[in-house]
Amino acid sequence: MFKINDYEIIYLIKDHFHEDAFAFMLKKYEKFIWKNIHALYLDEDNKYDFYQESVIMLYKAIQTFNERYNKTFTRYFELILKRRLYALKKEINGYILKEPAFFYQLESPSTYKEEIHIHFDDIRKQKVYELYFDSHRSIKYISETLQLSKKQVYNTIYLIKQQIKKEIS
Repeated sequence: MFKINDYEIIYLIKDHFHEDAFAFMLKKYEKFIWKNIHALYLDEDNKYDFYQESVIMLYKAIQTFNERYNKTFTRYFELILKRRLYALKKEINGYILKEPAFFYQLESPSTYKEEIHIHFDDIRKQKVYELYFDSHRSIKYISETLQLSKKQVYNTIYLIKQQIKKEIS
């Protein structure tokens, strides 16, 4: 029996897409992938999706690996995998928080103000609320009208949503 190293396997996959070589690499790194997935404390529904994404990252790591940078493939793959998994987890959490369900429960955003009696202590919040939620104006229009940067408008909208969320719960 002969011993083959990662660089030779990577060469087989990169240049010839040898399926058995990729299956060997996947088997070799499968426990490592699951270890990183379990470290994120995901619910069972997302674990298999993260595993599939990890397999894609393994293939991409093989395709982009360059041994001239004096890194081992394992460390290179670990870096790529962790970055992608954390980005995915952040993306999932951000998606859940971005559009809360309570914004779709009522007929229009203006009813929030009347139903829960929100009083904005800041005039800027009041104006942004009226333009964005009541009048359905664009971010660009609001920033030009109130002479604010787009980032300031987005931040104010975020603060308004947080205040509404706090009042509802």
